[in-house]
Amino acid sequence: MSTGSAFIPLLKAAPEADQLAERLEGGPWRGLELALFARHIADDDALARVVETVRNAGAPAAFTWTAEAPVSWPSGAFVRVDRLDDEARAGIERSAEVARAIGSPVLTIHLFAPMSPDEYAAGVGVDEAAVEDFLRFYADACLARGVTPCIENVPPVLRMREGGVYLSPLGGHWRDLLAWRDRVPELHFTFDTSHAALFRTFAAAYGSLFGLTTADDLDLTRYVEELAPAAEVAHVSDAHGLLGEGLPYGSGELDLDPVVARLAETVPYLVAEINEPDPGRSPDMKAAYRAIERAASLQGRPLARAPRRLPRDGFDWQAVLQRRDPVPALLELQELFGGRRVLVTGGAGSIGTALTSFLLGFRPDRISVLDTNEAALTADRRSRDAVAVAAMQHVLCDIRDAGRVEREIAAARPDIVFHLAAYKHVDWAESYPDELIETNLVGSWNVLRAADEAGVDTVIVASTDKAALAASFYGRTKRFMEQLTAYAARGGGSRRTAVRFLNVLGSAGSASELFLRQTRADVPLTVTDTGMLRYWITMAHAATLAAHGALLARDGVQLAAPSDAVVLTVGELAQRIWREGGGQGEADIELLGIRPGETLSEVLVGPHEDLAEPRFQGIAPIVAEIPAAAPAWVAERLPARGTREETRAVWLEAMRRPGLLAPAAPTRT
Repeated sequence: MSTGSAFIPLLKAAPEADQLAERLEGGPWRGLELALFARHIADDDALARVVETVRNAGAPAAFTWTAEAPVSWPSGAFVRVDRLDDEARAGIERSAEVARAIGSPVLTIHLFAPMSPDEYAAGVGVDEAAVEDFLRFYADACLARGVTPCIENVPPVLRMREGGVYLSPLGGHWRDLLAWRDRVPELHFTFDTSHAALFRTFAAAYGSLFGLTTADDLDLTRYVEELAPAAEVAHVSDAHGLLGEGLPYGSGELDLDPVVARLAETVPYLVAEINEPDPGRSPDMKAAYRAIERAASLQGRPLARAPRRLPRDGFDWQAVLQRRDPVPALLELQELFGGRRVLVTGGAGSIGTALTSFLLGFRPDRISVLDTNEAALTADRRSRDAVAVAAMQHVLCDIRDAGRVEREIAAARPDIVFHLAAYKHVDWAESYPDELIETNLVGSWNVLRAADEAGVDTVIVASTDKAALAASFYGRTKRFMEQLTAYAARGGGSRRTAVRFLNVLGSAGSASELFLRQTRADVPLTVTDTGMLRYWITMAHAATLAAHGALLARDGVQLAAPSDAVVLTVGELAQRIWREGGGQGEADIELLGIRPGETLSEVLVGPHEDLAEPRFQGIAPIVAEIPAAAPAWVAERLPARGTREETRAVWLEAMRRPGLLAPAAPTRT
């Protein structure tokens, strides 16, 4: 039902006498939403005290009160819409009774099932029948008291009113609210602008955690179009990045005026829901209240839709591994990357693109993307929205050119460098060792030295599980890169960490990408050897692996690897991709034979190495003594102004010297 200009703006407070008195100062104000806490519905006496506090607040006669249910019950258990136990029943009924007693036309409850990161990563999920039971009980309890039941959309990261970090498998996407209203038609909506914006940012940065491959249908305008017609309440505040929730009006990234104008046309109650530093004071909230009043005068203007871009491939690689991606250490990563400068070599490649997309969610000051692939750089820039492009610098640069690398890193002034640029194909390394020397070793040396010269705080170097045994020429270049990283850390006392990546599903040029294309084309899958045993991670896992590596570097860890990679034969992987890609029956396999440099099986850690307990989801330190003999040998022999051929010869000799790259023996018995 359209209300036109009849909408009512509201402030927000807990039902405490001092908060209510402060909110009513400086008016006149037309209404206030009560945010109930567990203590306010602990028993009938607590309920009576809330009602008495509201009645004695001194509000004008025409004042409007609305109510919002707690996020936890008196026992401390969080409200979960998939858990209707006796305490939940009592809590729902008391919350609805508060709403009735204060004359609130609505009651809002969050559509969520809060889970810890470990619970969420385990893929526990929710019981839909239990959710329906909860929501029907909630709707009936409200309607029996003449109150309209509303469910509210939630942000991707739930920090709750009581503290802690949680996630919910439902309630963030506007589709969730529509789906549950279809099943329980008595439900209406409370739409939160900040929550919607944060969910979109998360979908763009790390959407696989919610089963999303695009954020294109999650712009704020789409939320308004889908939810406003059935919304009774809108919570209005600004947002920033992944965690900036409930910010003062106009202080974040949202253009709220046209959104508020549209909401005012259909939504009866617009709440200025600002997270004040001091809950006892409300200057930002009251400023937002006035901003809502001003914006409402713009009613009738069209909302601009966000431009659509080419969609990403929607294939679900998590389904192939039958495991959910790691939950990032969001608070720690925000502290590390927010407002900082980041540089990524090989940043236009598959993993680099996933990493930069992920890091953009934390709103770094700048991300510099260095790559020698002009087409990939251009494609990456064209795929980004305006907010991302403004925070990025795309640089055409070859890490083999020491002078260019030094100038670009000095100009970018990064706090953190991710060195991903490398040649990675095992068979090509056997055929063209000089190219691997130039990129993987000379290039890495250039990056590490330039980072030292520029005073870069942290450098993460991408290694591989193939470095563990170094059975191939490619594996030996990567082991050398690990030793170069440790050598740089010891030389400058700085944070330098090598992280062993694995076979990343869907990365450009990988076997998994080829299998998917062949599946979609309905042609035989070309497999080297079905019995080859490999470790596999998703692209999203690879992004968090690199980012979490920077957290480990802060703690002095010099070598790390995935903590929970899935082990499958290449044949098993091919069959899984075939099935998930829509193939019928068993895939037709064409065997090609093992290529030069390849082995039948791989390991995460080699002799004299141990994988420690994970520090963050998806990553664990490798406990090992990393020798520096090879880097020291090269450093002594590199000519100061040698030719390219002379420099390459030194590196090649180091690669060939017996024992120079061998892992150090343990120093204790």
